[in-house]
Amino acid sequence: MLREQKPVSIFGVPVPALLAVLVFGAVLAGGATERTTQGIVLAAMGVLMIAAPPAAWPDRKWSAVVIGLLAFTMVGLLPAAWFHRASWRAGVEGVGIILPATLSPQPWLTVEAWLLLAAGIAWMGWLLANPWNAESRRLGARCFTGGAVLLAVLALVQWKTGWHPPGWLSSEGHGPFPNRNHTAHVLALGGVLAVGCGADAAKRSRRRAAPWLLAACVVLAALAATYSRGGVVMFFSALGIWNVAVARSRRSWKILLLGLSALCVAAAALLVFGGAIAQRFAGEQASLADFRFPIWSDAMDLTASSPLYGSGLGNFGSLFPFFRTQSVIQSAVIHPESDWLWLASETGLAGAALALTAVGITLAGAFPLRRGTQRRLRSATLAAAVAAVLHGFIDVPGHRLGSVLAALLVFALARRDAEPSVPSRMAPAVWRGSGLAMVALAAWWIHFPDDAARAEALSRAGRFAGAVQRASVAIERAPLDWRPYFTRAGALACSGKMIAAVEDFRRARFLEPHYAKVPFEEGNFWLRLQPQLALQAWEEALRRAKGPDAAGIFAQMRSAAPDDPAFRAGLLAIAEGGDALKIDWFLSVPGEEAKPHIAEIAPLAERSDPGRRAAFARRVAELAPPAK
Repeated sequence: MLREQKPVSIFGVPVPALLAVLVFGAVLAGGATERTTQGIVLAAMGVLMIAAPPAAWPDRKWSAVVIGLLAFTMVGLLPAAWFHRASWRAGVEGVGIILPATLSPQPWLTVEAWLLLAAGIAWMGWLLANPWNAESRRLGARCFTGGAVLLAVLALVQWKTGWHPPGWLSSEGHGPFPNRNHTAHVLALGGVLAVGCGADAAKRSRRRAAPWLLAACVVLAALAATYSRGGVVMFFSALGIWNVAVARSRRSWKILLLGLSALCVAAAALLVFGGAIAQRFAGEQASLADFRFPIWSDAMDLTASSPLYGSGLGNFGSLFPFFRTQSVIQSAVIHPESDWLWLASETGLAGAALALTAVGITLAGAFPLRRGTQRRLRSATLAAAVAAVLHGFIDVPGHRLGSVLAALLVFALARRDAEPSVPSRMAPAVWRGSGLAMVALAAWWIHFPDDAARAEALSRAGRFAGAVQRASVAIERAPLDWRPYFTRAGALACSGKMIAAVEDFRRARFLEPHYAKVPFEEGNFWLRLQPQLALQAWEEALRRAKGPDAAGIFAQMRSAAPDDPAFRAGLLAIAEGGDALKIDWFLSVPGEEAKPHIAEIAPLAERSDPGRRAAFARRVAELAPPAK
């Protein structure tokens, strides 16, 4: 029998409603992807834990696994001498970068990431320990759906009008998150819960189900507007899982076929009327999706370099450039397009296995789905939770606070009713202590100084001594981040310390070995002080760039070059091997500098594209002596 106890309230507001407000407050505030917003959300989580501490503990098996995970992820703070020496360390130390003695090359970042992981686990434990019952679950699911509908309506308004809600970070106008796939992740969860709420309401009256099905349609429309294939696939996959689960529990082929037919009709309608999203499914921009495969390949190489214990939490972004071979483009890759691969690269396969085990135990807590246990709603939330886990294999919603909070709440809503137990006197004190710790973490997180950004600001203001000091502090905290080395190099050069500046620029280039903009900006800096060093840096930039990227950067070099024939001759020299670049140089320099190179450039123009051939012919005609 369902237990209809009233949900726990804080100042008269039920906790499930407050949880939905917290989740969608984080989502609407840019997905809580910026440090200040993250701190505010962490503080709100801590306040809830203090104000409503359950008198119970989460599942013992789950607790044992997550404690093991927290212990294992601190391996990165152990001495590096105890472990196999990674191949990349020799190169790093060869350019004069001093690494700490720990296994993690950046233990400060490891501690930060560990604290966030611990906060997330404590929050999940608090959710699991709460006394969920029919009424609190129904209220939580409905409030979650209401938040998803609000998000969907705002996303549709943004798509239709171009309005940019305050705090939304998508540069393409596809929702609050910087990445549209994470907005779609939350929408898909809300859409599935809307269908589950409809099925739950239909048990009393079919007419009561209509508003929830309308809500699901609004969410589906917003999914199309966010232009995310992953979100659409997640939505329909979850509903397919739910339909199979319902048909199996009812032992009805009719329900299975009707449900699948309804999903096919909805999917067909999306493909017919979906506009841009339909074109994406038809194959447009497939190369962007296919780029995940080379990223995964390189990320697996990073994981294979330390397969058991990983490279330490917080180190993926700094180490991945050393392993990029298949995924080299003129764009930074800050994550491996997979939560689980990201976790495996930083904590090893053992850490990823522990995390998957904890997820499995959480999902197992939804069973059995017996009649009279609100199984229509719970099976829908369970399907949404499974889809969220699967989505984590091809994207990183689990590493974004807004999207992971939404998924964790769905996990809790899917679980069966809490078993009767003797209240623990110690549990409320522990939960309140955890909440206080989370509030303290939030305060520290917000006020922790960004030394790298401060160093850049000081350098721009001409306060070079202060910039060097701040950049050095940032380097001590994150010795594999190329940016503070770049900032310190400029400040050192402006202070007259040229040799030290050259060494720091070399370190910055080593730590970011593929991005052409790094040596290009270095060259721009040297133009004012040592033009010859600018040519050396620009030569490296051209070596990194390919095709249109090289042509674009070379055009910027020609535009920024000083009015010096010797320097322009140096530009031609560093364009060695780039036929199009040499032709472009020939077309842009003064005539007296171009004439001696006509014979050299002519064969290149002959095998070039028609546009450059014609431009070369016109240039040669302009340079020809006038007929007598």
